[in-house]
Amino acid sequence: MRIQLSIAMMLCWTLVAASRADELPRIEGETIGLTQERQTEIDSAVVKAIEEKRMPGCVVLIGTSDGIAFLKAYGDRQVRPQRVPMMTNTVFDLASLTKPIATATSIMQLVEQNKIALDDPVVIYLPAFGANDKDKITVQDLLVHQGGLIPDNHLRDYEDGPAEAFRRINALKLSAEPRTKFMYSDVGFLVLGRVVETVSGDSLRDYTREKIFDPLG
Repeated sequence: MRIQLSIAMMLCWTLVAASRADELPRIEGETIGLTQERQTEIDSAVVKAIEEKRMPGCVVLIGTSDGIAFLKAYGDRQVRPQRVPMMTNTVFDLASLTKPIATATSIMQLVEQNKIALDDPVVIYLPAFGANDKDKITVQDLLVHQGGLIPDNHLRDYEDGPAEAFRRINALKLSAEPRTKFMYSDVGFLVLGRVVETVSGDSLRDYTREKIFDPLG
């Protein structure tokens, strides 16, 4: 399940391999559980996504503080006006990084602590979220943008404070049946952030500072 989710996340979010990545130490993938079989799974997932035109290309980098275990470029970094191959030192626009770095990491930490299960319906943690047939949406559905929620709701929905904003989110209707369609959704990650706060008892800001950013220095 963990490797499947990791691959899905890599397809959802652009990962960055800076030019200095080629200069960093290399380590054997086997030392971090990255077997040849799992590397083949990554190749297959990325190639399939490119063939399905879900993205023109990407760079996948996997490693630890000891070094890089996997670094590979796939597809193209530009398709118009002419095709330009992807490179491992391609520089990407860094957008929506709070989703994978803060919120998704927080969720996965709580999964490791057995406080959250990926297959759990979100309503276990946020009962009011289940209105209008959203009770079947799972934590994993939101992580991989397959919960059926709209990409974003209007900014005016947030003008009256967090409590009212989430009341409006809870009242939203599905745009698609869960697990039937990939729909990139900011709303889904707002809900995941609220799950983190409910389970941990801390604000997302405090949780990520204490459990992720401060330990990383």
